[in-house]
Amino acid sequence: MSRAARRGCQAARERDGALVVWRLVDGKPGHDKQSAGLLQGIEAQRRIACYDFDMRGKALLWRQLGCHARGRSTEVPPPALIVGAGHRTHLPMLLARAVCGGQCVALMKPTLPLGLFDLIFVPAHDRCPRRANVVVTRGVICPTAEAAKEPRQGLILLGGTSPHFAWSTAEVAKQVQAIATAAPEVAWQVCDSRRTPPDTLAALPELPNLQRRPHQTTSADFLHQALAQADAVWVTADSASMLYEALSARARVGVIALPGKGRRESKHARGIRLLQAEGLVHSTADGFQLAATPAGPFAPENARCATIVVERLAADAASTHRRQLPAATAR
Repeated sequence: MSRAARRGCQAARERDGALVVWRLVDGKPGHDKQSAGLLQGIEAQRRIACYDFDMRGKALLWRQLGCHARGRSTEVPPPALIVGAGHRTHLPMLLARAVCGGQCVALMKPTLPLGLFDLIFVPAHDRCPRRANVVVTRGVICPTAEAAKEPRQGLILLGGTSPHFAWSTAEVAKQVQAIATAAPEVAWQVCDSRRTPPDTLAALPELPNLQRRPHQTTSADFLHQALAQADAVWVTADSASMLYEALSARARVGVIALPGKGRRESKHARGIRLLQAEGLVHSTADGFQLAATPAGPFAPENARCATIVVERLAADAASTHRRQLPAATAR
C-alpha cells in the first residue's frame, strides 16, 4: 500500500464511528499533558477512540506493528492519527505510520527532520523554521480546566532541577513564604513534582494558610481539578507546562523567579518575558502580590490546534476519495 493510500481512507480508521488515535507517551508529565490537551480539543469536535502506547516499554507497540505488517488480526485498529510529544516518541511514530498508515502529529520541535512529520505544533519560543507542516503555538498545548473560581484558594506549583534555571531550595522557600504572607486570606496549597529536590517541602515555613501537598500523596487528576478552582497560581520559572496549564485554567498567574543558567537567555526565560510583556503573568521579581484581576484573557491553544488537525484529516480523506473516483467509475 502506498504512503498516500495509508494516510487516507479515514472510514477504515474509525471504530464505531470514533476516530482511531494512537497516542505515544514517554511517561514525562509535561509531555503527556501536551498530547492529552490536543486530544481533549479534538474530542470536543468529534468522538475519538484513543490507544496509549508507553515508550518506556515498546513491546506492545512492536507487537501491534508486527501483526499489522503480517496482516494478522489485532485488538488495536489502524490509526487515523498518531500523536506524540518527546524525543522518545518520534521514531516509533514514524515506524507506526510506515506500517499502519495514519498521520503523524508531533508536539514540540523534533530532533528528526521536520519534513518527516505530517504536522508539528511548536511553541513560539522554540523558534522553529517556518514550513507548511509547522504550526507555531502560544506556549505549550495543555488540557483546559473550566470551573467556578474560588477567590480564597491558591496554588503554588514547584518544579525543580532544570537545564535552564538554577534551583535553590532556600531561595524558593523564602519566596513561597513571602507569597503566603502577602495574601494571608488565601488558603495556599504547595504542590511539588517529581523534579523537586526532596528537601524542598520540609524547608517551607509553618504558616496557617500554607498546606503541603506532596505529589506522591495526590491523585492523578488532583492538579487538573485544583487548577480549575484556584483563583491564583504561582509557578516556579522552570515549569513551562504548568505555567501554561495555569494560564489555560483562567487563573491569575505569577512566576517564582529563578536565576538562569548560562550567559544566553534560554527559550523558557524568553517565553516568560513575552508573557510578562503582555501582562499575562507577574514575577516575584516585581513583588509577591497578584493583581486583583488578570491583565487580559489567555486563549488556550488546544481548541485551535485541534481544529487544524480535524480539518487536515477531513481534507486528506476528501483528496483520497477524489483520487479513487476515476478507478471506481471505470469499473
